[in-house]
Amino acid sequence: MAILQTNKPFGPPQKPTKFRRLALGSWSAPDNPTIYGVLELNVEKALSYLEHLRTRTEEKLTITHFIGKMLAEVMALHPELNCELRFGKFYPRKSVDLSFQVAIEDDEADFGLKHRHDLSSGLVRDAHLKSVIQIAKELNASARQIRGQSDPGFSGIKKLSGMVPGFLQTSAVGLLQWIIRTLNLWSPLLGIPKNAFGSLLITNVGSLGLDFALPALFPPSGVPSIIAVGAIYRAPVYETDDSGTVIRTRLERFVRLCGAFDHRYIDGMHASRIARDMRRFTEHPELFKNGDAV
Repeated sequence: MAILQTNKPFGPPQKPTKFRRLALGSWSAPDNPTIYGVLELNVEKALSYLEHLRTRTEEKLTITHFIGKMLAEVMALHPELNCELRFGKFYPRKSVDLSFQVAIEDDEADFGLKHRHDLSSGLVRDAHLKSVIQIAKELNASARQIRGQSDPGFSGIKKLSGMVPGFLQTSAVGLLQWIIRTLNLWSPLLGIPKNAFGSLLITNVGSLGLDFALPALFPPSGVPSIIAVGAIYRAPVYETDDSGTVIRTRLERFVRLCGAFDHRYIDGMHASRIARDMRRFTEHPELFKNGDAV
């Protein structure tokens, strides 16, 4: 028996079309491990929970704060998600830290010709040990500081980025990623806070008027998951009897969560268990650890 044999039987090669030749020159083979998922959550009980909490605090409470607490609880139950891949090994993080994207907008310039907007991150550390109100207080304070002081935490890296020529941006980001992720080193000279992105990225696209959006992973962060929270909408819920006949229809409020995940960390079995726990906490917020009594 020959040591080397043909692995797959092939016929003669086909001559590619003009479009196929252009496609071959435009793209390489897929090597992106990103997978996406959309989960529809009934948030009637979550919103009622927030209404109870609003009677106890002057802090602004939104569905994003609730979703953040819920996701922190779920990540604490699934520590395999709260890891970072380095040198071919998964290193578990010691806390569940949530990074919320914060929009920065300037007033219009003279004659209303310009309007700048930017993004930054507000980090809530040990979110699984904090209540919804505590998460809201920290995130709201962080957002006020970011908008009022031109993003003090990330102003350094943005300034450095502005000094790097465009054709070197990819190399510069790769170097930064190698330092903070692969080597796990940090210096104030890098212009970003230590452990700046935490365990999970959360962005509220509902505030932009979007029902849902498929977010993109940000590899330099070392975070393998990002969740986009859509706008609240109403949809019919049907009650049936034992025979399956609809006996009552009512409108209830829902939210779509759209997630992008690194497939090296999560597979279909993980996703089904995570979705189950996300629904459980959303429909039963009384299960929150260190939760706010209502």
